[in-house]
Amino acid sequence: MLQNKRPFLIGITGNIGSGKSSFCRALVSNGLTVFSADNIARQRLYSPEVKQKLIERYSTSITGEFADGITIDNAKLANIVFSDPAEIEFLNSLLHPLVLKDLQDIVDKCTEPVLCFEIPLLIEANLQDCFDYIVMISIPENLRISRLRERGETPEMIKMRLQNQLGDSVKQDRVDYCIDNSHSKEQLETTAKHFIETIPNLPKRTVKPFISIKN
Repeated sequence: MLQNKRPFLIGITGNIGSGKSSFCRALVSNGLTVFSADNIARQRLYSPEVKQKLIERYSTSITGEFADGITIDNAKLANIVFSDPAEIEFLNSLLHPLVLKDLQDIVDKCTEPVLCFEIPLLIEANLQDCFDYIVMISIPENLRISRLRERGETPEMIKMRLQNQLGDSVKQDRVDYCIDNSHSKEQLETTAKHFIETIPNLPKRTVKPFISIKN
């Protein structure tokens, strides 16, 4: 990856329920390109090679019948995976190499000056050195839990998901910019616009390619 020809790379992270996707939508509405690592992982989850390995491990108990046929049921898989660290490690061993390859392919093919990636577990996956600048969206835990419940998450699932993420206080020291999202949607959108205005003044770093990261 030639450092002088690649786009300026921005990583956007934050724990579940923080509002990072809302921030990313604000960036997109103001002209930036943002790719979601979760969406890429979901596409890989449905690929024949990954689906087969999951069914071999968990049987057809994790599948469901949907409009496009029999495929992986995310809710069923999550109930198994998030309750057992060993199963999280297994799933990550399948998906992470494929997702990292996809992220690198996006960078290599990009012709835009700025490229953003939304990666919830950016810090946990040790991807800090792959970005010129990292933004974290933060929110108090009580407000986070309230928003997750409004989205229909059960208390058990919220607890399991939070246990698999580093706390905001740990991540703050590993990012460049932390945004408090405990206010209104309009304020978050304003913050996104102000952030975009600062990007031309941010210096490039020497970053590592995604495919060199080992998990």
